[in-house]
Amino acid sequence: MNDVNSAIKFHERHLELATDGEVPSEENVAAKELIKVYKKVAGTKEGANDHEEAVRYYQKCLEAARLAQEKRSEGMACYRLGRAYIMMEEPLRAISFLEDYEAICKELRDLEGEGQACAAIASAYQMLTNDEKAVEYLDKCLSIASETENLMAQGEANCALGVIHNKRGQYDKAVDCFERNFEIARSTVSGGHGDTSLVDISRVYLGMAKGNAILNQYLHVINHDIKALLVWKTRGTLHAADGSGGGSK
Repeated sequence: MNDVNSAIKFHERHLELATDGEVPSEENVAAKELIKVYKKVAGTKEGANDHEEAVRYYQKCLEAARLAQEKRSEGMACYRLGRAYIMMEEPLRAISFLEDYEAICKELRDLEGEGQACAAIASAYQMLTNDEKAVEYLDKCLSIASETENLMAQGEANCALGVIHNKRGQYDKAVDCFERNFEIARSTVSGGHGDTSLVDISRVYLGMAKGNAILNQYLHVINHDIKALLVWKTRGTLHAADGSGGGSK
């Protein structure tokens, strides 16, 4: 870390001298070097769950990227800032950086990055309990993942959509999403990617959604179709009375 700190001081001084001397080419060189060292420190802080310090260095990284007019590095810094703010449970601050990242990815025609941005923005809106916006961005993410044939991203988007639909009582939609997630998980694991726990978790989600859908249909009959329920109950009683219910004699 001492070597990195020394490098930061060196390149910051380099940038200062270049700026004072009005030498744009040297400014650019110094800024590009600072992107590297700031990113390295930020990554170390992020790995240690020191998100406040990670934000501080990713912000410096962003400023250096803008000075150097390095769009890809600018996008990376915006994405990392957005993710760090999500980890700090500050979704509103996260969204502005993630939207900048999405815009940069569109400019660079980076579909994978755009999908990554949409997934992260959806997570932020889920934290804000704004399901409509979360679904909007998850649908975007799913569309991009399908276009880029990213199975992992497709599975994650379907799972997240299933959770939202299930929470909102839209059980049939939830089942559809979890079924797709389950099939993708099986395909991924059979292809040698990921372990069987991925399939097990997907199966649990699907089972819960199917159970909720069945329960919802039963409750609908109770609340809205009492006549049908009474017919079903009567048939059951008659079968039991004449011994045709399948029990032992």
